[in-house]
Amino acid sequence: MIVRYFKCPIPAADIFPLQFGDEHCSPLKGFGPAVRNFYLIHYVYSGCGELVTNTGTYKIHAGQLFLIYPDTCTYYRADESDPWHYSWVEFDGRFCQTFTDAAGFTPDTPVLDDCSGIGSALRSLIDDDNSNFEITMSLFWAFLAALTHGRTISAKNDSAKTHVLNAENFIRSNINKKITVSDIARFLSLDRSHLTRIFKKINGISPKEYIISSKLDLAAQMLNNKDISIKEAAAGVGYGDPLEFSKLFRKKFGVSPSEWRKRMYYEQSVKRYTSM
Repeated sequence: MIVRYFKCPIPAADIFPLQFGDEHCSPLKGFGPAVRNFYLIHYVYSGCGELVTNTGTYKIHAGQLFLIYPDTCTYYRADESDPWHYSWVEFDGRFCQTFTDAAGFTPDTPVLDDCSGIGSALRSLIDDDNSNFEITMSLFWAFLAALTHGRTISAKNDSAKTHVLNAENFIRSNINKKITVSDIARFLSLDRSHLTRIFKKINGISPKEYIISSKLDLAAQMLNNKDISIKEAAAGVGYGDPLEFSKLFRKKFGVSPSEWRKRMYYEQSVKRYTSM
């Protein structure tokens, strides 16, 4: 059995893989009953087996794929005389259901036939032995394109979530600059008040609070590098005034940037000492 876990090094809230793998199962080998926390797709290359969910029992053969929804109790096992060989990919992100819906999956239809090269696309992801983030994500997106038959994904009635996601991406892309809520609203062609309202409804904080928090979180990481001065860390997240930066930093973390840095150095020293 092959299993590879994938750690996403940057925020990728849309959709991203968590783990993927491949297994030639022994006769009657099963998994469950169990409840998954994330979306999980299996593709059967040979053999057969069965999937049991709260909507029924499904016989599955080569050339088919099945979806396990999160928070749903399922059980699946290989056939006794012709056990299956499958690959799987587990994924997470706020748009997972958007993609699985586009593919044609529903709780009542958890099994689909491959008619668009899904198995081949998943095979490329499984077989790739490169840990490069960009390459892995490109292969994962190729799999999603095959899964959805190349159809354009739209947010349908989730336009507010889409606007908020694009606002977050804009903030991350411009984290080193001075950003205002008006800048984001102008970029999205939205009214500033409307953007603030939907952003706070979805995230629980205003866009301005999100901007400040994101900048300070990044600055705190930068301060762990002794070669970066406090002034440089402030400028690196768009604060030209070190005093303003220090005031906001203390408000968020309870200590000044210099005190934060001393604490980090101390904790790192303790870890190095205790691990010797």
